[in-house]
Amino acid sequence: MRGRLTDLVRIAVSLVGLVAVLLTQDLNQVLHLLSSLAWWPFVISLFLFLLGSFVRAYRWGALVWALGIEASWVRLTSLFFVGTFYNLFLPTGLGGDAVKMYELSRDDGDAASAVSSVLVDRFLGLFVLLAMALLVLAGSHQLVRPDVRAVIVVGFFGCLLGVLLLLQRTWIEDWGRRLGLDRLLGRFMILRQLYGSIHLYGTAALARATMASVVWNLILILVYYLIGLSVGVDISIGYYLLFVPVISVLLVVPSVGGLGIREGATVLLFSRVGVSDAQALALALAYDVLLVASALIGGAIYISQGLAGLRQK
Repeated sequence: MRGRLTDLVRIAVSLVGLVAVLLTQDLNQVLHLLSSLAWWPFVISLFLFLLGSFVRAYRWGALVWALGIEASWVRLTSLFFVGTFYNLFLPTGLGGDAVKMYELSRDDGDAASAVSSVLVDRFLGLFVLLAMALLVLAGSHQLVRPDVRAVIVVGFFGCLLGVLLLLQRTWIEDWGRRLGLDRLLGRFMILRQLYGSIHLYGTAALARATMASVVWNLILILVYYLIGLSVGVDISIGYYLLFVPVISVLLVVPSVGGLGIREGATVLLFSRVGVSDAQALALALAYDVLLVASALIGGAIYISQGLAGLRQK
C-alpha cells in the first residue's frame, strides 16, 4: 500500500509540474524551436551524454571495486542504462538506483555494499557539482539572483557536513548513542552492515571517484550548453555552471525521472538571465530527448539480458 502511494505521489508531482509548465508557455513557439534546432550541437550533446554513462560507471566502479566486489566496467555501465530505463519508463517504487543496488547485490551477494556504493556514488556526484558551482560563484556571484546563490551555498555546505560526519565516525557513534540510533542499528542487520561498509572506502578509491565525478559533471554542463546552442540560447557557459547544480538539487523532489521538476526549474532559472521562456522550455525538452535515448538503450539491454536468462533456463 505504501509503495503504491509513493508511486502515485511521484506520478502526480511529474504530471502537475509538466502541465503547469506547458499550459503557461507558447507551445507553438517551443515546437518551432525544437523542429528547427541546430543539429550538430545537439548530436554532439547526445554523443557526450551517452559517453558520460561510461564515466559515471567508472565513478561507481571505483567505489564498488574498493569494497572487493567483482563487477566489470561493462556490467556497471549496462546497469546505468537499465537504471535510466526504470526511472523514465517504469514509474514504480523500484527506481533506477534500487535496480542497480538489487542487480549488483545479486552478482556479489553483499546487499549492504551494493546499497552503500550507489548512495555514495550519488552523493559524490552532487557534492562535486555543487563544489564546482561554488567556485564559479566566488568569482561571478553577480550572474545570479540571491536565492540561486543560497541554494548553491546551502547545498554545498550541507554535503560538506555529510562528508565530515562520514569521515569522523566517532561523531556519528556518539550522537547515535545519545539519540538511541545505536539500538536501531543493532536491531536491523542490514543497517549495521550498510553503516560499516561506508567506512571501507580508501582514500585512493574516493580520489578516483571524485575525479571521475569532475569529468562527468563537466560533460553534463557542456551537454546543457550545446543543447542551449541548438535551440538558440546565447549566454555564457558560466550560467550553466551555476544553474545545472541547482536543477540537480531540485531533482531530489519525488517525481518520475525528474519530469516536471527539471522543466519547471530550467524555465525559472534561465528566464531570469534574458533567455525566453520558450527557449528555456525547449532546452529542457531537448534534454529530455537525451534521457529517452539513454533509457531506450537501457530497455534494449534489459530485454536482451532477460532473453539471455530465458535461453539459459
